Amino acid sequence: MIAQRLRSLALLALAFFSTQLTQAQTRLVPLASPDSVPHPTKDLGDLVRQLLPRRHPRPAPDSARVARRKAHSLVVLPAVAYTLEARLLATLTASYAFQRPGANLSNLSTTLTYTQNQQIILALNGPLWTTNNHSLWLADYRLLHYPQQTYGLGSNASINDAIAMNYNLLRVHQSYYHRLGPAGHLYVGGGYFLDTRWNIETVNGDGQQVYAVSGYAPGVAGRSTSSGLVLSVLRDTRANQLRPAAGESYLFLALRSNLRALGSDANYRFLQFDTRRYLRAGPRGNVLAFWLYGDFALGQAAPYLDLPATGWDTYSVTGRGYIQGRFRGSSLVYGEAEYRFNLTRSRVLGGVVFANGQSARNPDTGYGRLAPAGGAGLRLCLSKKSSSYLAVDYAFGIEGSRGVFFNLGDVF
Repeated sequence: MIAQRLRSLALLALAFFSTQLTQAQTRLVPLASPDSVPHPTKDLGDLVRQLLPRRHPRPAPDSARVARRKAHSLVVLPAVAYTLEARLLATLTASYAFQRPGANLSNLSTTLTYTQNQQIILALNGPLWTTNNHSLWLADYRLLHYPQQTYGLGSNASINDAIAMNYNLLRVHQSYYHRLGPAGHLYVGGGYFLDTRWNIETVNGDGQQVYAVSGYAPGVAGRSTSSGLVLSVLRDTRANQLRPAAGESYLFLALRSNLRALGSDANYRFLQFDTRRYLRAGPRGNVLAFWLYGDFALGQAAPYLDLPATGWDTYSVTGRGYIQGRFRGSSLVYGEAEYRFNLTRSRVLGGVVFANGQSARNPDTGYGRLAPAGGAGLRLCLSKKSSSYLAVDYAFGIEGSRGVFFNLGDVF
């Protein structure tokens, strides 16, 4: 009962705060043609105004103030939430959004989070688009103190194999993409990626240090550093990444090479692909979305915590139905399908049903079972101008795994 109340409070808080953030940003988002993307005619703000009408009309802002708002936006937001891996959490987010001529929205966001599991997360990320979308800068910086559960390698790992881990993480991922040709959606890029962890501890149920699962030991072996260069190709036709429309697609390919010469503990590589496709599913703007994702460690030298794992993709959204890190391996293959539909004519409220599956590879035994999950969720329109939605999903997997998952915008 307490958990249910916390989740309800979290939904209300996230809906309110996300509305404020989205409304501040959506004036900057270029919209697709109304003939190709059916936009909602109402959003959460309209519903609030219907329930709580103003007694005195708000005075119209002067033109200079409107111009300043269109040029940039700074929003500072507190929020509370409840998630499967973190339980109750409190977070403070500051977001600065702006837009260069003819470009997509650029947005720098920094977040400080503290969770009931004593996790501390400080993050800075966001895309920076140049004029007319000629190029793109992507940043992902994180500083974490991160107690968590881990289950060993391969998707055959049982929920009963859980052991506790605790570590600190510094992540610096910076990449640059340049468009090929004077127009279009194809970009090539490169960057530098650093992931360094320290004070790594692995403890069993009796409180004793164990090393057989992760390979980390006290002292020098309780640290790991992956430092390397990344080459990537990106093709993205989505007009709005928060709400992709039928007919759009996304493709990402990347090769990361970690090098001793750059401070890495060993020379090894990662290969990653991410492809998504969105199909029309009826005349009401419903969408059938497909996602295929793969992450592969090449060689045997990658540290345990750097290996591909559930929920450790760039946006931490793979594997609805499972706790973050539930399955880990030298390779991870993941697929998902989702049907997105409208529940109201105004598109202020929508719903989804989805199913996903993943398989992780144990280096000794190969790929394990296909771990399925599925669920359903609601979508509440936060801004009709940008078609951005608050996503609230309930998902369940095998071995009794289940939980509520939140996201701002569609999950993929």
